[in-house]
Amino acid sequence: MKTRMRLFLAVVLAAGLTTGLFANGLNLNGNGSKANAMGGAFVGLANDFSAAYWNPAGLAQMTKASFSLFGADILPFGTYTREARAIDAKSTFKHYLIPALGYFQPIGDKLVVGIYLNAPSGAGAEWDGADLTNITGIPDYDWKSKLGIFTISPSIAVKITDQIMLGATLDVNYGMLAMAQPILWPLSPYSTQYSEDLKGWAVGGTFGLLVKPVKQFSFGVTYKLPFTAKLKGDVTIPAAVGFGLPATDTGTRTATWPQWLAAGIAVKPTDKLTFTADVQYTNWEKLQTIPVTFVNAGWQAALAPGAAYELLWKDTTQFRFGVEYMASKCLALRAGYYFDPNPGPIETQNILLPEFKYNWITAGFGYMSEKIAIDFSVEYGKGASITVPGEGDMPGVHGMTIVAPSLSFTYKF
Repeated sequence: MKTRMRLFLAVVLAAGLTTGLFANGLNLNGNGSKANAMGGAFVGLANDFSAAYWNPAGLAQMTKASFSLFGADILPFGTYTREARAIDAKSTFKHYLIPALGYFQPIGDKLVVGIYLNAPSGAGAEWDGADLTNITGIPDYDWKSKLGIFTISPSIAVKITDQIMLGATLDVNYGMLAMAQPILWPLSPYSTQYSEDLKGWAVGGTFGLLVKPVKQFSFGVTYKLPFTAKLKGDVTIPAAVGFGLPATDTGTRTATWPQWLAAGIAVKPTDKLTFTADVQYTNWEKLQTIPVTFVNAGWQAALAPGAAYELLWKDTTQFRFGVEYMASKCLALRAGYYFDPNPGPIETQNILLPEFKYNWITAGFGYMSEKIAIDFSVEYGKGASITVPGEGDMPGVHGMTIVAPSLSFTYKF
C-alpha cells in the first residue's frame, strides 16, 4: 500500500506551492528569457524585470517605468522501459506553458516599486495507458498529472547608495493540481482509477541584496523564506463504493516548504562581455514526511494510516554559469550551463513526477532599443538515465529530455 501511495503523493507534493524552487521533475525554476539564456545565473546581475524572482534588489537599477511580458513552453520527452513486463513507453507530447507579466515604477532616484504576476513553476506528464497495460492489466487507465503555481509578488527595491541595493517581495502563491492514475485499493487486491483536484494558498517572501563596488563587478544574495502550504480538494476512487464508502471525499495535505538561498557574481571584463556565476541551495532535507487527512471516517481509516509519505529527500545545490556578448549596441548573444541534482533517492522514482540529475545547456539573444527589449531563450536539459531496481516504486529504466523555449517583451515608458 505504502509504495503504491508514493506515486500520487509525490505529484501532490510537487504542487505544494513551490514558488519556483523545485527545479527537478518537469519544473524549471526560472523567470525571464534573458536570465534563462544565461543558465539562470542571474542573482549577481539581476538587471531586468525578472529580478523580482531572482534578486529583487536588482529592481533598484531601473530608471524608467516599464511593463514586461514573459512566456515559456516546457516540452518534456519521457521514456520508461521495463524488460520483465515488456514495457517500452514514451510520454504523450504536451505543452506546459508558464506566463508572467510585471509593472515597475521608479519613485525618485532611490526607490522602485512594482508588482510581478507569474507562474514560477509548471509541470506535468501524460502517458498512454495502453503502453502501461502490463503494470495494471487494464489498458484504459489514465496516467497524467498537471500542476501550476501562480504567484502575485508586490515588490520594492531601494538604492541605499550607488553601490548597495536592497529589495523584497511578498509572494502570495496559489497552487492548482489535477491528476489521475491507477492505485492499489487498500481494501482489495485489485487496482482502481484514482484522481484528485487540489488547490490552496500560501504566503512567502523573497529578500535580496545587490552590491556593485565597481562598474566591472557586482555580487548578490537572495533568500526565499520557508512556508507552510495546505492543498485541499476532491479525491476520487470509484472502487470505494463497493465497500460502502463514497466514491469522492475531501483530502488535505500539508507540508512546510524549505528555504532557498542563492549567491551570484557578475564580471564585466569589457564593455561588450559579461560573465555570471551562481550557487543556489535548497534545504530539502527539512521536508521528510507529508501527512494526509480525509473528511470521511472510512476513507481516513482505510487510506490515511499508510499514506504518510516519507520523501527521504536531501539538500541540493545548483551551479549555474552564464555569458552575454554585445554583438552591437542593440543585439546581445547569450549562453549558459547549469547542473541540477535530484533531491530524491532512486527508490521513489516514478513516471508522473520524475526526478533526474540534469545537465542543462542554454542559449538565446536579446534586442534592445530606447523603448523596447525583446529576449529569446531555449533551454535543453538531459536527465541522466535512472535504473530502478525491482523493489522500487516503478522498477525499470527511466529517461527524460526537456526542451523549453521562452520569449520576453519589455516596454519602457
